[in-house]
Amino acid sequence: MKSLLITSTFPPRVGGREFYLHSIFSRFPPGDVVVMTHDREGDWQAFDQQSALRTFRMKQTDFYWYFRGRRARFSWSVFLGSLCLRERISVVHCGVVLPDGMSGWLLKRVFGKPYIVYTYAKEIQELLPTEWHWRNFQRTLQEADRIVTISNYTKDKLVKLGVDPTRIVMIYPGVDLGVFHPDPAAGQAARLRHGLSDEQLVLLTVARLVPRKGHDKVIEALPAILERVPDVVYLIVGTGPGVDCLRTHAQEKGVADRVIFVGQVPDEDLPAYYNAADVFIMPNREEGTDVEGFGIVFLEANACAKPVIGGRSGGTVDAVADGETGYLVDPFSPEAVAEAAVHLLTDPALARRMGERGQKRVQQGFSWDRAVRQVRELTIEVAAAAKEERVTLAHPARLAHSLGLFLQRL
Repeated sequence: MKSLLITSTFPPRVGGREFYLHSIFSRFPPGDVVVMTHDREGDWQAFDQQSALRTFRMKQTDFYWYFRGRRARFSWSVFLGSLCLRERISVVHCGVVLPDGMSGWLLKRVFGKPYIVYTYAKEIQELLPTEWHWRNFQRTLQEADRIVTISNYTKDKLVKLGVDPTRIVMIYPGVDLGVFHPDPAAGQAARLRHGLSDEQLVLLTVARLVPRKGHDKVIEALPAILERVPDVVYLIVGTGPGVDCLRTHAQEKGVADRVIFVGQVPDEDLPAYYNAADVFIMPNREEGTDVEGFGIVFLEANACAKPVIGGRSGGTVDAVADGETGYLVDPFSPEAVAEAAVHLLTDPALARRMGERGQKRVQQGFSWDRAVRQVRELTIEVAAAAKEERVTLAHPARLAHSLGLFLQRL
């Protein structure tokens, strides 16, 4: 059974959504998935050459076919239909509701192909610019055969939009347990790289430097933490538009000498930084429509047997088992952040127990193999239940006429 993944963003672009989709579909049996995207960020040609996935990189305008006039819409429909026939596509997977889901909706309406839409968080609660966007956003969700989501937070948002909860399927992100695991030697090497001694305690955040990740609240909490834990250091791994503001913030709070901005590191070096930490901390919060859909970094830290501190916001409540694998705190309160950090930093036995529980939890319920199995089973279920429209190819003129009338009404 073959699937078509339609996604407007895809690696080598860096992002949670892109990582989620690639981590799942790249683990399908070879030849079972065809990817269609317009994303050409980074060295995409080298990426595609090394990838096991067959990937078509289209023009961006193709993905916004519904804005391009009747002739262009007709051409895009014929292209999608011929691609599905040529590749023998059974099920279409849409990386996000808009614009990807519109092509899935078109394939279902015209060619009877069932489609599955993937949802995260931010795109569900963003204010859409026009009534037209809102109408098609809802239509794409309502006509999807299934809707995959990554957290209960996002599921609740979908239900409030009127989506039947029986059509929503929860498939959590996973962790590559062959990559993320306890490795004291790698952690020690990372510490030495930054001149840290064995006596120093390390708080770590791995995240893009944007407000919702909560780096600023950790910096604001540092003076109170230092009063109780004088040898603490805060490592920040990642880049983003907030780096200059955070540097200034650390200077204003008098803790610039305790904050190390590591910058972006290669993916293969991330496990070493998790292993270098004593506590992973990211007090994420909701900033307007920007919210944490899940927080896979908490699972990666837990997989390395490290306790975690997250914000009680968005999908993080699914990623962190509060009081078991770490703590959820008020993400707007530096005092709450400091209290949780001091609690773990001053009680190594507690930190070790939470880290070990986190590692066991990830091993039991958050592997990519488990996520892939769920998506494959869902694909088979959707394909079996779909009643595809029968299109008589012996009468192309009739098909073209029906398609033309359909597209006029978009």
